[in-house]
Amino acid sequence: MASSLSDEELMKRYQSGDEAAFEEIYSRYGKKIYGFLMRRLGQPDDCAELFQETFLRLHKGRSLYRPEMPFKAWVYTIANTLIRDRLRTKVRSGASQLLGGEENSIAEVIPDGRYKLLFFKESLAKLTDDQREAIILSRLQGLRYEEIARVMGRSTEAVNQLIQRAMHHLRECIDES
Repeated sequence: MASSLSDEELMKRYQSGDEAAFEEIYSRYGKKIYGFLMRRLGQPDDCAELFQETFLRLHKGRSLYRPEMPFKAWVYTIANTLIRDRLRTKVRSGASQLLGGEENSIAEVIPDGRYKLLFFKESLAKLTDDQREAIILSRLQGLRYEEIARVMGRSTEAVNQLIQRAMHHLRECIDES
């Protein structure tokens, strides 16, 4: 029954105290949110912490949710805000390293397919934070431009431009290789 309900309907039920609705929301979005965090941060410890905080804020803020707002954009906004806060903190402390240290050296990579992944990570890391955020939300998380605009607090046109610039940059990186 719960699996046939929309995300918005599930959230309405959760606001009314239906714990099973939360379980279904968690089932639908748990892996997606964790994957989003990993793609943006790349550090499992940070991701685990922010994953828990995302769902804790969803729980604490459930009374603030408005059903006319798409739930998917709302939950990604929570996660994205936590990511931005974490990145600001890391920049301030001088520890803003998004990719794992041992994977950064191409000389250490064995040509077993990991090179393509490494190349993609390095190309993605060269994008601006906003471009990387938009491309991850669009291409890897499957959000529509309107949803990304809500998550990022931008216009749909601005999101479109960010994604176009990011794709252009990624194509240039591929052409150079």
